[in-house]
Order: sequence, then structure tokens, then C-alpha cells
Amino acid sequence: MNDDLNKLRRKIDNLDKDLVKILNKRAELAKTIKKIKDSIGETDIFKPSREAQILRSLKKINKGPLLAQHLQSIYREIMSACLSLEKKLKVSCLGPEMSYSHDALIKFFGSSSEASYAHNISDVFRQVDNDVADYGIVPIENSTQGSVKETVENLVTTNLLINGEINLKVSHCLMSLSKNKKSIMKVYAHEQSFQQCEKWLMKYLPNAKLISATSNSAAVKKVRNMKNAAAIGSVNSSNYYEIPIIHKNINDSSQNSTRFIIISKAEPEISGDDKTSLLISLENKVGALAKIIEPLSKNKISMSKIESIPTKKNNWEYMFLIDIEGHMSDIKIHKTLLEIERKSQFFRNLGSYPKSI
Repeated sequence: MNDDLNKLRRKIDNLDKDLVKILNKRAELAKTIKKIKDSIGETDIFKPSREAQILRSLKKINKGPLLAQHLQSIYREIMSACLSLEKKLKVSCLGPEMSYSHDALIKFFGSSSEASYAHNISDVFRQVDNDVADYGIVPIENSTQGSVKETVENLVTTNLLINGEINLKVSHCLMSLSKNKKSIMKVYAHEQSFQQCEKWLMKYLPNAKLISATSNSAAVKKVRNMKNAAAIGSVNSSNYYEIPIIHKNINDSSQNSTRFIIISKAEPEISGDDKTSLLISLENKVGALAKIIEPLSKNKISMSKIESIPTKKNNWEYMFLIDIEGHMSDIKIHKTLLEIERKSQFFRNLGSYPKSI
């Protein structure tokens, strides 16, 4: 075998030994931090602001050749493993295993966290509210279909706060035990996925019956023993439930992505690059929305999103989901929010949290 190759491999072996020692030193520090937290009565083990600061710092100092997203994935797992030495976080998400929500959970919390699978989005909120789970992760908007109605409705009625966000690229696959698309009579998926794949389904499966499921992984799990049926899901769900993919990338938009939010009872600390989300409703008067926007303009606060959402109360009445730049602990943001609240018929501050990295 080539001597140069052997030398390089020995160097890698030695680096791996050093890495193991360094990682264990980091883990020991995490255990020491837990003891200090216990002694002062601090109960918040997971700090989204602190993790965001670490990931931003790593991105800044990274000179390659590792890509930023790969380094981030590695460190998510390192932080997840160290955190589990303090406490194993229980996180609620839409189940069963290998749903897109589960993928987002692993991407944000790492694989050392414990998933608690919910039947629907409302159940995720209930699990966190009733302390069955420490955190929850739910989809709030899709790049092609807009806001997720069930999530927004729960944000109106709950006291839970947004603690973080993460964007997940969504690539839908059609999977089935049937090798021929023409034999497929039924397709199972979450209703949002049908909307995201509408053109493809109309073109290739115009006669198939579309049946809604609570999640895409629930759909995949259902059809694993069915003939002449298919499900829409991810590559991960296909591998997990051992159902062959017969067509990849069936979503109508190649840029399809879903934004997930992390919910809990905790109020995140400032991270240095944050956003604040609001839900408001206004009187049905000319200029009402302009009066809400005016304090933001006056105080030079950037609004990154505004979306109107129909209310359940009356036809043609809307709430507005608004994202602004900054953290509510900032005096300028705090005063602006108070002014907006005074001018609103309904006002709910959904929380300030680190932006997706």
C-alpha cells in the first residue's frame, strides 16, 4: 500500500484521538455547568439563544473546506449529546416517525433528544402546555402554500411562546408497492402536500382518489401493506418504512420549503440576531392597518413579514401575522409593541427568538 496514503491515514487517526479527548472535555464542562445551574436553582437547561450564538460564531470562523451547513450539523449533534448529559430533552412533533416535523426536530435539537409523537398539530400544543414535552416543533408556513392554519389557530389561544425557527427544504416523493403508476387508485398524504403537488398529480394521476392523512409519514405507514395505493413522503420515510420510491421530486416548485417554529413556556433571551412575531386584529375601519404600521416606520423597525389570515368569527374578518426585526427586551422594540397593542383590537406577542441560521 502507498506509504504516503498510510501516513495521511495515521494523521487522521491521531486527529480523531485528539477530537475524542476534546469532545469529552467539552462534555465534562457541560456536566459542571449542570451542577452550577442546580445550585442556583436555574431550571432552563436548553438555551436557544446560546446555541444560536455558538453556531453563528462557528460559521464566522470557519475557513473550510467544510461547508457551513455541514459544520452546523456536526455541532448540533455535539451540543445535543452534551445537553443530554444534563437532561434528555423531550420534544413533541407531528408523528409517526420520519414525518417532516420529525426531520425538522432532528435538524434543530439533534438526535440525542427524545421525540414525543403527536396525532395532530393541536396535540403538539397540548403536550407542551401540559408538560408532557419540554418543547414542541410545528410547521407555521410553506413557501408555496402560505401559513399553516392549524398552527396559527393554536397560537391565538395558547400562552406558549415561539423559541426558535428552522427552515426545512421539502422534496416530495411518490412511493408505492405498485411499480406502475397507472395501477394506483388511491394516494394518501397530508392535505398541504396535495396542494404542493397539485400539478404533478393532475398530470400523472388524474383519476386517483386523494385521501388526507394527519401527516405524510402516517400516509407512508398506512400504505406499506396496501396494493394499488401510494403515499407522498420523504426519502427518509421511504427508507424507514421500506416502501419503494417510484417518482422523486413531485412537488410543483423546486424551491419548496417549510418553516417550523419551536414552542415552549420559556421566554428566550436575546441572541443578537432575533425576530419578534405578533398576531393582531384590527377594527374594520379605513386606515386601521396604516396606524399599526406607522409606529414601526417611526421607530425605524424593519418588518420582514405581514400576512392576513381569516378569522373563525365572521366572514371577511382577518388577523395579521407580523414578523419584525429585533428582540422585545430592546427598549425601542418594547415601546413600539406597547403602541401597536393600544391600537389593536386583539394583540398577542408570540415571542422573540433567534433567527434561523
